[in-house]
Amino acid sequence: MNAREYLLSIMPTREMVDHFVTPHDASKHVPEELSRIMCNNAKSAFHPEIGWSVCDGFRSGSVDDSKGFYTYDADGARHMVNYPDLPCRVHTFGNSFTHCDQVSNGETWQEYLAAHLLEPILNYGIGGHSVYQAYRRMRMVETEHPAEYIILNVWDDDHFRNLDAWRSIRMGRQGRFTLPHLRVNLETQTFEERENLCQTPEEVYRMCDSDWIWETFFDDPILHAVLARKGAKDTLNVVARGLGGDLKNAESDAEVYKLHTEAALFATRCTIELAEQFTRANNKKLLIILSFSRRSVADALLGKPLFDQTFKDWLANKDLPVIDLRDAFREEYARHKVDADEFLEPYYIGHHTPRGNFFFAWAIKSRIVEWLHPKPLPYR
Repeated sequence: MNAREYLLSIMPTREMVDHFVTPHDASKHVPEELSRIMCNNAKSAFHPEIGWSVCDGFRSGSVDDSKGFYTYDADGARHMVNYPDLPCRVHTFGNSFTHCDQVSNGETWQEYLAAHLLEPILNYGIGGHSVYQAYRRMRMVETEHPAEYIILNVWDDDHFRNLDAWRSIRMGRQGRFTLPHLRVNLETQTFEERENLCQTPEEVYRMCDSDWIWETFFDDPILHAVLARKGAKDTLNVVARGLGGDLKNAESDAEVYKLHTEAALFATRCTIELAEQFTRANNKKLLIILSFSRRSVADALLGKPLFDQTFKDWLANKDLPVIDLRDAFREEYARHKVDADEFLEPYYIGHHTPRGNFFFAWAIKSRIVEWLHPKPLPYR
């Protein structure tokens, strides 16, 4: 399949675009043919600044074949269950592992932590967001509803999402849309912030135009990285030029993946520096949490090399508080005499189970208590 054929195969239908840009009715079940768009009934809807936002709804796939129910407060945060009448000094940003997909409102790690600390913790996570999108949302929220303490949660695929101009290109499926993103150059160690390619609902319909799709994305480096990993050697120069690396001697999928990975990790480094600048300029404190898929945690438990080691090394040299959840999983795993998959089963159903979110909350609790001044009421 050549580049044009691939792009045409992932174009959304007009019905998908209609669904994406139309105000949502949470009481209506989403038709099966549209369920591939983001999050089924827990709908993601078009937003020009950050690509998409979230809407009230429900979604299958929670524990014991139940549904998870999702509602949001007036400021766009996930509905606050614990201490909604108290001032909030901690805001959290990130993707679905921050939003806590597949659990209902009171089962998020923010709510478990809030219940223990006796103060609210707001959840501004949005499923599918990159680190860069989370940073963009942080700037939006903190302008209107400021807090002193900011948690930025980075999940393992979020690094790659930073570079996606159109999410469907990397995922290879319909029903994903454009987003603000970064272009990086590893050779020059530079980056460029790029806006969402579709700035209005009317512009989203251009994604149903095959000519516009081709003219817009024919030289996208992520498109050519995807094709290169499928065996297309004539795309390597586009990948190397687009990401600032050397692939002239690339002979395998692994070499393309390595360049893509390092570019993605560099994009997260650039985003964290932007977040540092923003929080410092606004007298806020920033903490980074690294969270991971079940597969990445299993690899860590088995002692396999970490895909993000260069990023970890960079973080270690920064004066910035960081929590790596793999450390907590390793510590807990050492107490059990079971294999890694059996150990992780109660904590994951794709995203974290309620038990997994409780583990998340307890893994970061002590660091959060130390970070906050004054300390939460139970620790004063």
